[in-house]
Amino acid sequence: MHMLQPAATTLTAPFDLQFDHSWPAFPVPLREAAGAAIGGMLYAGLGSAGGAWYRLDTARRKNGWRRMADFPAAAPAGAACAASGQSLYVFGGAVTPAGHSARQSDAVWRYDIQLDVWQPLDLLLPLGLLGASALAQADGSIVLFGGYHRAQFDDFCRAHAAAGEAERPQLLRAYMARPVAAFAWNRHQWRFDPRNDTLQDEGLLPFAGTCGAVAINAAGAAVVASGEIKPGLRTPLTWHARQDGGGWEQFALPEMAPGVPQEGVAAAFGGLCAGVPVLAGGTHFTGANANYAQQQLHAHAGLAKTWCRELYGFDGRRWCQLGLLPAPRAHGLSFQVGDSLLLVGGDSDVGAATLETLAITLSNCPGRDTVSYPA
Repeated sequence: MHMLQPAATTLTAPFDLQFDHSWPAFPVPLREAAGAAIGGMLYAGLGSAGGAWYRLDTARRKNGWRRMADFPAAAPAGAACAASGQSLYVFGGAVTPAGHSARQSDAVWRYDIQLDVWQPLDLLLPLGLLGASALAQADGSIVLFGGYHRAQFDDFCRAHAAAGEAERPQLLRAYMARPVAAFAWNRHQWRFDPRNDTLQDEGLLPFAGTCGAVAINAAGAAVVASGEIKPGLRTPLTWHARQDGGGWEQFALPEMAPGVPQEGVAAAFGGLCAGVPVLAGGTHFTGANANYAQQQLHAHAGLAKTWCRELYGFDGRRWCQLGLLPAPRAHGLSFQVGDSLLLVGGDSDVGAATLETLAITLSNCPGRDTVSYPA
């Protein structure tokens, strides 16, 4: 199996954390959306925005987000998205056709930024990619991790829609009260080649299939951070491709507080700040991992969903908490703009839509020892 190869880089820790609230707000609520950057242009939409698609020119950001060509079909939510060349690619996601229950899309769409045109590819996805993570590569290919099992998702949504109100709670409990392995989320690394519009299975990964994980390309190093491993259950683990090509190395997010176990997060923001991999916000259910360890398979039953504020950075040896976001936030998009990480859209605790665009910047403190990214 061909693994992504990280390049050595030197990082300095700890860091000063700064927030910039001056970026233009997104025009509409944006959750479970798709987006990517090409050059200084940011593209975002779909999900809760429906077919709406927007562009922000970071060199002229005072002009705000400009409406571009709408998506010409049922807009997917939770699709994977990445850029290659002068195009963006949207993979899968969940759609809800009129009069039908939700189902996973097997389509791949190309958006041409020069022509402002959407086009479906002559490629049907062989697996579900709802909640998957996509990483653009230097050679123009796009690597995909994770994704919800398509048949299980479609079958449950169909059965839930057909059931009466009295039957639905039991149907949900039976579905959720299963172990991680029973959900069969995608554990393979897939590579899309836009030169010939093909998708290749590159083999089994050493970690659980995820949904809502953050994938970061850190100077050539693939980092797959946290995410959900079954509905309601997150993992505190992160996986980093090794420089020597010898597979992946496992790390973990730190404790929430001294003596308080880390739950992990899903639907978090993430990317690079001044070359540092960061993970911010997201959601979890406090106590779900402890319940699952006690064989309570419906691990998040009765637990409240928590929107998180914690911001973590990887200093080359371990993840550390760098600080807190101004407010809890999840389910939005992340863009790397210069040395900053831009948080776009999403929602806050109790699920209220967040329109603010927030830039995060890290400044290294002087006089600290440097550490190298693990080989």
